[in-house]
Amino acid sequence: MRPRRRSADGKRLAITKYSLNPDVYVTELNSMGTRLSTPQQLTLDERRDFPFSWTPDSKAVLFTSDRDGIYHIFKQPIDQTVPELLVGGAEQTVAPRLAPDNFTVIYVIWPRLGEASVRGRVMRVPLSGGPSQTVLEQDGLGNVQCARLPSTLCLFDVRGTTQLLFFRFDPATGKSVELPQAKIEDTPAYAYNWTLSPDGKTLATAKGKGLLAKEPNITLLSLENGSKHVLTAPAWAGIASIDFAADGRSLWASAYTNTGKWALLNIDLHGRVRTMLEDTKMAIGWGIPAPDGKHLALWKARGTSNVWMLERF
Repeated sequence: MRPRRRSADGKRLAITKYSLNPDVYVTELNSMGTRLSTPQQLTLDERRDFPFSWTPDSKAVLFTSDRDGIYHIFKQPIDQTVPELLVGGAEQTVAPRLAPDNFTVIYVIWPRLGEASVRGRVMRVPLSGGPSQTVLEQDGLGNVQCARLPSTLCLFDVRGTTQLLFFRFDPATGKSVELPQAKIEDTPAYAYNWTLSPDGKTLATAKGKGLLAKEPNITLLSLENGSKHVLTAPAWAGIASIDFAADGRSLWASAYTNTGKWALLNIDLHGRVRTMLEDTKMAIGWGIPAPDGKHLALWKARGTSNVWMLERF
């Protein structure tokens, strides 16, 4: 953010820049599923690191980082301090997700800021490493996510100003079909967060930070019969992100208050809300569960703020 203020005589301009510097943290869930251990920092650099997935054995986190200058995809075991580059190159690669076969990583290439094109690409790469292949290309491409076997469902969204559309796609052939029952019509539609249940039967959506006129809520859409169910998170100003738990019986939600407190909530499918982590000094981002249901990767970030004074501009 860059708030600007001009001096009364119009000769000086003050510019404030505020930015977050997120790192990946890993925490453990107790056997009762009621408490998280103190998060341990996994990424030790001073770049922006965002977790998106785990390896099938729950021993390593897949994350996006700009430590190379632009965003690339890395894999890091939770018992080690140095990550392995999985996808590099000259393009911005983000949102690595494990495909249902457990051997393939699906990810997205978005156009760089300032580029005339709005076309993104869904890509695939072996989890063990190797060359990437294009799955499909799509204007307005947003996020991707896949269910777990026996479901083979993978989804991507297309974001516009007033519509958010969802498509199922085959990560091997790139063939895609719209899911009309999942369409969201709202302004701005691109500000919605979403997550797919591990069994591929439910799509959860939530309106993003700073866009709510009342208490935040999560809409659960059955992809089998089209029915909807709404969960609310009272006492919180907004929900920043949502992700299904490994067993699909609850959601991990990053939430915040108007007083600057952040939390990671666990919300079951009946709407019961449990606060699992709280922080007043650092923002808490999304929580990505490991397949074993015992670990969670999340990001936390401290904000930095600087002021510049411009003269003779």
